[in-house]
Amino acid sequence: MKISLKWLNDYVDIKDYFRKPEELGEILTQAGLEVEEITQQGKDLSHVVVGVILEKAKHPDADKLSVCRVTTGEGVVHQIVCGAQNHQSNDRVIVALPGAILPGGFAIKNSTIRGVESGGMLCSYKELGLPPQGDGIVILPTDAPIGKPYAEYAGLDDVNFELKVTPNRADCLSHYGLAREIACLLKKELKPINPVFKLIPESTKKQIQLEVKAADLCLRYTGRFIKGIRVEASPAWLKSRLESVGLNSINNIVDVTNFVMMELGQPLHAFDATAITGHTVIVDRANPGEKFATLTGTDLKFLGGELTIRDTERALCVAGTIGGLNSGVSEKTTTLFLESAYFLPMSVRKTSRSFGIDTDSAYRFSRGVDPEGALRALDRAAELILQIAGGEAYSDHHDFYPQPVKKNPITIDIQTVTDRLGFEAKQEKFVDYMKRLGCEVELMMAGQFSVTPPTFRVDLEHEMDLVEEYARLEGYHFIPETLPLFAEVPAQHDPGFLLQQKISELVRASGFHQAFNFSFTSSKGQKQFLKGVRGLTSAGLNATEQEITLKNPLSDELNVMRTCLSYGLYKNLVQNFHQSNEAGKLFETGSTFWLKPDQSYGENQHLALIAWGQEESLWTKEVKTPLVFELKAALENMLSNLQIHSYSWHTPSDRGEVPAFIHRGQFAQLLVEGKKIGFIGSLHPANLDDDKVRVPAALAEIDLERLLHHPSTAYRIESISKMPVVQRDFAFVMPKHLKVGEILKEMKKLVGPLHLRTEIFDLYEGDKLEAGQKSVAFRIFIQDKNGTLQENQLGELQNKVIEGLKNQFALTIR
Repeated sequence: MKISLKWLNDYVDIKDYFRKPEELGEILTQAGLEVEEITQQGKDLSHVVVGVILEKAKHPDADKLSVCRVTTGEGVVHQIVCGAQNHQSNDRVIVALPGAILPGGFAIKNSTIRGVESGGMLCSYKELGLPPQGDGIVILPTDAPIGKPYAEYAGLDDVNFELKVTPNRADCLSHYGLAREIACLLKKELKPINPVFKLIPESTKKQIQLEVKAADLCLRYTGRFIKGIRVEASPAWLKSRLESVGLNSINNIVDVTNFVMMELGQPLHAFDATAITGHTVIVDRANPGEKFATLTGTDLKFLGGELTIRDTERALCVAGTIGGLNSGVSEKTTTLFLESAYFLPMSVRKTSRSFGIDTDSAYRFSRGVDPEGALRALDRAAELILQIAGGEAYSDHHDFYPQPVKKNPITIDIQTVTDRLGFEAKQEKFVDYMKRLGCEVELMMAGQFSVTPPTFRVDLEHEMDLVEEYARLEGYHFIPETLPLFAEVPAQHDPGFLLQQKISELVRASGFHQAFNFSFTSSKGQKQFLKGVRGLTSAGLNATEQEITLKNPLSDELNVMRTCLSYGLYKNLVQNFHQSNEAGKLFETGSTFWLKPDQSYGENQHLALIAWGQEESLWTKEVKTPLVFELKAALENMLSNLQIHSYSWHTPSDRGEVPAFIHRGQFAQLLVEGKKIGFIGSLHPANLDDDKVRVPAALAEIDLERLLHHPSTAYRIESISKMPVVQRDFAFVMPKHLKVGEILKEMKKLVGPLHLRTEIFDLYEGDKLEAGQKSVAFRIFIQDKNGTLQENQLGELQNKVIEGLKNQFALTIR
């Protein structure tokens, strides 16, 4: 919110801060009203003053230039060369003296122009960074005071604060409200606003009838009839005030309502009384499907239930939000019905968000205006309208206020304030602060008070609110720095959280970057990607065809809870590839959601990985292994570090168990202790083609809860054996369809306790082998920790491995 210091000065004396606004800004920020920006209007007009031309003569060497002798008071005369033609002797002008730096960085200094010395410049509005008004330099009125700074003379010496007001401080969304806060902080007097204006003995209620049918949404409604007004341009002072806070002048009536809103924080609306059909104002809910044209020309269609201000035929305003196209004043308006009301904040906030209408009025009403201030704002607006637009105000007025808003008293002990803040709270200060804030304070007993907050402080409801007010006004820096008493043992971290953190570290160690996506996604996009959930459920993942929809989605792209992580990671892949990231690895851990048979919501923690493209370097220019094996290696490394060894990969014979987005020939399900917990596979080429991804990609997703449900084996630490490790190499010819994993299991069983590990170091498929055959070379590492292996032992072990594999798989030695 934009605030003018000159405007504030009308209500509280802050002249001392005009030259040091940063100090006032720091005081407000420390009190919880953050000053985001300070703008000094006259900063660019330093050394620019009002002067008078004593003498004008032609330049001796230039026909289009003149040489002027100009005084700026105090007997000082400046010789200035000027190129304009619209000035004469005795004209009062704007003089930029040496040392001035005009907008655009144009520095004024003593110079010589065509052989004649010049000590300054006579200015036009354009050169001052102001809206141009005609050609040539500015000629001021004859009563302009010579020597006075032009910024001060033109009212351009104001200082503006851009305030960040928190939602609970609606009372500070006006100049008077902020002045009340400053008066409290600086311990200065707050000047009252008491509207005074002449009334005529005629009745508003006879001219305009009032019916409030939605009293639950409109707690107070006031209105006054004014006749004989003239709608015209606003006077200069009113325009200046509005422009100082970023508002444009429209006409004198609308400008008054905006002025009062910025002054007192109470939005108002001025109706052309002749446009109120039936001479009746009705406060009621809108009808479903009813159409409404706003004053900005936007057409709305009511859903039903929105609070409106109506006449006997149509809606005139959306209450507290925006006026109607035909509800406002025009140049032909001579009679007004002036409205000032208190609408329930929830109603205005809901309507404003529903239609996406963000106005100054809705901003204030949705946070809560002062219900007790509605009539004062009505009178203040009537006072100003009679001053600048003429007219006569009727003596009585509407004031619908059946149940006045009352604030409940808060009982508080001064000792409570001391205990909560950690320093001694002074009773006299507490009472003074509360009264300055507008509270009623009553002494109940020694050290105990009953404090009744004013209606404009919607945030004061509990004793801790008063404690906070004391701390804020006294200064947070008085709160001492003390360490709390550590009487309890810190709570242990959740084991599930620690395991997830460990899993993330393990996956990152395999070269993957972590992604973070929303837990909600697009129903249309997810369904198109999954094409059914059988592939997920067959892999042991919980998923249902019926999605969990959001009641109030942010957009159609975020309207359901996600069924799996795969779709979000796939979208990350597409976005990265189209931003020229042609290779990458991502993973994500997060919740997925599904519907249980009883229609309650289920939630599971999943881990998903995706990889695409091939990182190229001087040594890796060709893809040697499919990407799916990189994902498999990352998962197996994770399982190994979690001490989970009883896992296997299974390729189902039923193609229907393969997710639609996975290549059917490059897919496997992950089983831990015989139970399915997820899947791995290459992304289907059709998906990549549709999204113009021209590199291969692979995807995996597992259920972390099912994975971590299996107890991991405890780490066993053994001393390093002094006995040597022996290697034996074997090359077997086998059918291509035979899984190498089965052979590795059998080798480990045959070697027994002497087995350390087995590695595959060669794979051959070529014309030297029969069709459908492959040759795989294994290297077995063997160690006896109790002694050195003898050659006869190794020979027996070697024969055992060869014979065992021949008998089990019909393999042949190559």
